[in-house]
Amino acid sequence: MLTLHLTARDLSRTVVVRMPSAMQELCSAGRRLNQPHQPAYLASWNAQTRAGLRPVMLPYLDLCGVPRWAPDFLTPIVNSSDFASALDRVIETPTETLRAELVPRIEAGQLPGRTAELATGSDQARRRLRAAALAFHELAVAPYWSEITAAVYADRVARGSLIVDQGIDRVLSTLSPLLHWRSSTLSYECPGGSDIDLTPNGRGVTLVPSYLQPVPTFVDVGDEPVVIVYPIGKPSHDLSSIKPLADLLGRTRAAVLHAVASTPNTTGLADQVGISPASASQHTAVLRSAGLITTHRTGPAVRHTLTPLGRSLLHTNRRGVSP
Repeated sequence: MLTLHLTARDLSRTVVVRMPSAMQELCSAGRRLNQPHQPAYLASWNAQTRAGLRPVMLPYLDLCGVPRWAPDFLTPIVNSSDFASALDRVIETPTETLRAELVPRIEAGQLPGRTAELATGSDQARRRLRAAALAFHELAVAPYWSEITAAVYADRVARGSLIVDQGIDRVLSTLSPLLHWRSSTLSYECPGGSDIDLTPNGRGVTLVPSYLQPVPTFVDVGDEPVVIVYPIGKPSHDLSSIKPLADLLGRTRAAVLHAVASTPNTTGLADQVGISPASASQHTAVLRSAGLITTHRTGPAVRHTLTPLGRSLLHTNRRGVSP
């Protein structure tokens, strides 16, 4: 049982991140592949990802293969949606950290012997890890990033509404069926049977919604807030790549069209896709001219809506059906 003890100050400093964590989703993707069963909404993702696996990805996937464990350095405490900068942080992990996290698992036979070179911090092993992470990201996460981002953003918006309407108690009590909120404690019947108590003592909590994470995880490092990564609720449709749509419209414009389905205002679109509001306005203007969205203005507020054509185009892309 893991028990998180929260004070009033911790609750006042509880936040939900705005975007998915790039390295967390990548690590979760690697861990998903080691599970014998996948939820139905990941069936297509699972099949396509497994079909595309290559030997170059092994240095990364080796680190995701231990049941109920992954090295902390793969998911830096700074939750960045920028994959390139987050990967740099992973590759620059101090050698003493690599050694401390990997050697005990290697000695226990849980990690393959070929990971021993990374535990020494060698430049060659770091380069192989970078190449492996890049290749696996390009296969398992990048093609789906728009949909992952939209789902995580929608979860954040829903939890923001819960805080306003029902308070932080309601947010914490609905994070996951595996988490139980009572009074000032959040408990988790985690695998392994050990009893662990975490007490932030005013450092607060950072909630990180994740699309691919199978179960909640807790990270408690130094003076930072305690991080809780939790799986979002079951999506309404299968995870699918936007590549066919991106080939037609361009990746950014396809992502904007996809985002309109869940985020109707320009500022929200810009945040979700990771572009400036001015750029979002330009893309919505093109989509509007093409008859894929409509825009309604009420005072200073602007609301975008998919047209039947735009909705049909998204639906066809998700199902992988050629028109």
